[in-house]
Amino acid sequence: MDTVLERTVMNSRRFLFIGAKRVSLMEALFAGALFGTASIFIRFLPMFDASTIGFYRLIIAAIFLAVINYVFFRPRSSELVSYFKHSVPLGILLGLHFIFFISAVKDTTVMNATILVNTTPIFAMIIGLAFFGVRPTFAAILGLLISFAGTFLIVLSSASLVPGNLKGDLEALMAALFWALYLNLGRPLRKKVPLLILMPFIYIVAAGKMFLVVYAFNENLYVPTLSEFMVLVALALLPTTLGHTLHFSSLKALTPFQAATTALLEPVVASSLAALLLSEVPHPIFIVGAAATLVGIFLVSKETFS
Repeated sequence: MDTVLERTVMNSRRFLFIGAKRVSLMEALFAGALFGTASIFIRFLPMFDASTIGFYRLIIAAIFLAVINYVFFRPRSSELVSYFKHSVPLGILLGLHFIFFISAVKDTTVMNATILVNTTPIFAMIIGLAFFGVRPTFAAILGLLISFAGTFLIVLSSASLVPGNLKGDLEALMAALFWALYLNLGRPLRKKVPLLILMPFIYIVAAGKMFLVVYAFNENLYVPTLSEFMVLVALALLPTTLGHTLHFSSLKALTPFQAATTALLEPVVASSLAALLLSEVPHPIFIVGAAATLVGIFLVSKETFS
């Protein structure tokens, strides 16, 4: 009887664990797809530079989530102080990620910046292995390599292969490193701190760093028109509030390495949307790259279905 009960309990725990991983995987995949909408919205903001867009999307996302917290959760002041302390390191890392990626786009080719910032899963895997004891499976490593090759083909299909600037290439790698650190340090917090109360603080801290960047390169913050503001709201709500928050939420059951790999859906979705909405027909190489990226993501995440 005891043996049957123990097996039942063990099977129930295993079922719940697999169920949690599947939910987190769906969150990460949905987030990766939402990330792909960002470039489409940015196309409708020709008057904005990257740093100004980053500031607006982060501050609007922070305000939106802060309102949700006030209406539905009403956290106590002592809780807010505690959560803010937790959020500061993550907000700084997120802000640094944005800053270095923006600088990379300015200092090297878009192709180089896109490819190198997508090395985040590699950094996440190394950090997880070195400091958190997270060992990826052989299938996961193979999937990462295939996805990275697919991402390279996607970017190659829409950009000319021209040499980049070493400074910009290094900045893109730093952006990838800060994102990997963000995911690895954020995972323990995701398991013990309420998600929707933590995220506004992370966005506020990151927005503060973006604000400093805006004033470092511009004399005045560009004030959007009504139509531009609506695009900024969509950019803040879909790929940022919903996409980034779901991506962070997936850390509850996924490793940072797995979560970072699902974000490689971004170039697949972005190019597909550009073809549908902007009549930008992709190069045949894109089809091969997209297929490789999807196969790689499946290999990385397939253990969640076992």
